[in-house]
Amino acid sequence: MILKQSLTKPLTLGSSVHLQIRNSRIYYEKSGSGEPLLLLHGGFGTVEDFASQTPELAKHFRVVAFERPGHGHTADTAEPFSFDTMSSYTADFIEALKLGATNLVGWSDGAIIALQVAISRPDLVKRLVCIGGLFDTNAQSPEDLNWIRSLTPESFRKSGSPLIRRYDEVSPDGPGHFPVVVEKTKILWLNEPNITKQELGKISSPTLVMAGDREAIPVGHTLELFKSIKGAQLCIIPGTTHFLLSEKPDMVNSAILEFLATEKKPKS
Repeated sequence: MILKQSLTKPLTLGSSVHLQIRNSRIYYEKSGSGEPLLLLHGGFGTVEDFASQTPELAKHFRVVAFERPGHGHTADTAEPFSFDTMSSYTADFIEALKLGATNLVGWSDGAIIALQVAISRPDLVKRLVCIGGLFDTNAQSPEDLNWIRSLTPESFRKSGSPLIRRYDEVSPDGPGHFPVVVEKTKILWLNEPNITKQELGKISSPTLVMAGDREAIPVGHTLELFKSIKGAQLCIIPGTTHFLLSEKPDMVNSAILEFLATEKKPKS
C-alpha cells in the first residue's frame, strides 16, 4: 500500500491481450504453462510490479497478470476505488478465463485483494501468497497515514517516480487523468481495508504471509495477519522493505516456489 518508491525493471511476458469484464476492457499478460498462478499488482502499479518474479514463476506455472481499472493499460471507470470492487473484478477475471481454483500471489494492494477473494470466493483460490499486505488501514503508522494525506500528483512528479512515466506512456485515459487516480487512491488507502480477524479466520486456502523485516507496515500487524489465518506460514525476508520483490528477488522467488511446491505434495 505504501508506495514511496517504485520498481523500474521492465517486464516481458509471453503475450498480452484484453478481456471485457463488466464495463472494463481489462489488459492482461500471460506466460508459462501448467497450474494457473494469478499475480495481483500494487496500488498505482502494473504487471511490471512482478518483473523480478514472472520469468522464474513461469518456469513452473501458467502465469497470468492483469491490470485493474485505472491502472496501467486498463482505463479507469467512474466508480470510486474500493477493495470490494477490485476483488469482484478479480473473481470475474478468474471465471472469465475459466482458471478454476487458482494460486494467487498478491503484493501490497494486490495482497489485500487476494485476502478478500480468499474470504469471499474460497472456491476460486487454491493457494495464497500475501506479500506486504495488511488487513486494517488504521494499523499503519501515523507517519505513513500523513504521507498518504499529503500525496499529490505534483509530489509524485517532483519525486521522479517511474509510476508517472508508466502511467503517462500506457494509460488509455492519458496523462491528464492521473490526478483523478491519485485522489481515488488516497480515499481508498485512508479508509480501507477493514477486514476483521474473524473474516481472516474463514480463509481455508493454504496461505503464506510474506514481508520484509524493514516493512513500513508494523511487524505486529503482520504477525496478527499470520496468526489469524489457520495453518498459515510466515516468511520474513531479511534486509528488505515494502519493495522486497525487487530488493531480494531470488530469496522471494525461492520462498514462493518452495511454499507452492510443498503444498502440491499429498499430505500423509
